[in-house]
Amino acid sequence: MARVSANQLSFGLFCLTAVAVLLRPGEMVPELASIPVYELLSFSTLALALPRVVELFKISSLQCQPATLCLVGMAAIIPVSHLTHSYFGGAVEGLADYFKSALFYVLLIAVVDRWERFNSLLKVIALAATVMVTMCVADYFGAVDFPFINHINDNDGLTASGDIQRVVRMSGSGIFSDPNDISMLIVMTSMVCMSFLTDRARGPLRVGWLVPIGLMAVGLLCTKSRGGLLSLGAAVSVLCMYRYGKTAAITIGLSGLMAIPVLAGRQAEAALDEGTGHDRIMLWREGLIAVRSADIVFGTGYRTYYDIAGLMAHNSFVHTFVELGLVGGTFFFGVFFFLGWQLWRLSRPDWPLLDARQSRFIPYLAAIGAGWTIGLQSLSLCYAVQTLMVLGLATAFMNLACWNLNPPRLLLSWDRVARQRLVAASLCVFVAFNVFVTVMTG
Repeated sequence: MARVSANQLSFGLFCLTAVAVLLRPGEMVPELASIPVYELLSFSTLALALPRVVELFKISSLQCQPATLCLVGMAAIIPVSHLTHSYFGGAVEGLADYFKSALFYVLLIAVVDRWERFNSLLKVIALAATVMVTMCVADYFGAVDFPFINHINDNDGLTASGDIQRVVRMSGSGIFSDPNDISMLIVMTSMVCMSFLTDRARGPLRVGWLVPIGLMAVGLLCTKSRGGLLSLGAAVSVLCMYRYGKTAAITIGLSGLMAIPVLAGRQAEAALDEGTGHDRIMLWREGLIAVRSADIVFGTGYRTYYDIAGLMAHNSFVHTFVELGLVGGTFFFGVFFFLGWQLWRLSRPDWPLLDARQSRFIPYLAAIGAGWTIGLQSLSLCYAVQTLMVLGLATAFMNLACWNLNPPRLLLSWDRVARQRLVAASLCVFVAFNVFVTVMTG
């Protein structure tokens, strides 16, 4: 009985941890600013879930979870990336910094050990995100002034008379204080809410999820984020492909492209040969040139991209290839590679799931993954807790799926074939980035 109580308490504390990550109580309530709420909640959860966490990190368990093994590999490469430059302080600081974000992933896959908990955590995340986006929208339109929300006044090109044109872009709070960051959370939350809305088993009250979906739509437009719009396009296209087939997905995608200039304004203006698109490619170029050196194996060092280019890479995959080299970049890419591979298997008729609730969520999980992956092409969120939250949800889902396959079996394991395919795919991606940057920058 005590074990069951500790198990339940650990999940409850983790849900509060997720709320703390999204809503940042220390910013919303000044009296809590000096209290490390996230750390207290996460370490309390760890204390209660320690037996399960230890079980996850056994060699036999890691071999069955290649995505988790890749994140462990990143943790090993982060200090190495500094030790190869004799920067011992950076090795310790880098590992400690990464540990705080990775702990969220570890706790998520440890405490979410049944479908009911996965579903409950999705609700917690969706509701917490809705609260934050609602506050941001209200602040953006001047209905309420929240001191912890500061929107960005951005350059939007030139007017017809040659004057600089400015535009206000909605921002969030805490780790979502950038319009592009909160736009990715908005897309993810929209897909989660859509999964609840379309679930007939939830009864007529499910129409209430239309409210947060509407708020997310308004919030995304207020961010004026091109990356957010691309992320939404990817998510909707993948969802339509799973639900209605390729033809319907292409038709809806083309219709969306025609509607974008009317609905999105600034967000519809995207060019790779000028403006922010070209600037970001130049940032990729600076990093890729730097890593084509003796640093090719273990990188220039964790959190050193700014020192190289003056800004972050604005591409999470390029960012890790540069800072952690081919080895660390392959591990980061590997998390997406293995989760995508597992998701593809679950989509095949010869890998049926016994639980219909899990089966119907596969298209929405694919949409969330596609949207987040596209968003990472223009943002450096490779070590961020929000990215590890999405990866943790996907990993937890795969773990649950293994227990409900007919017949029960592993979706994937860390074997020779998996390793060979990962290395080959990672090298192709690295070469593709280099070729793309070379072509686009002349």
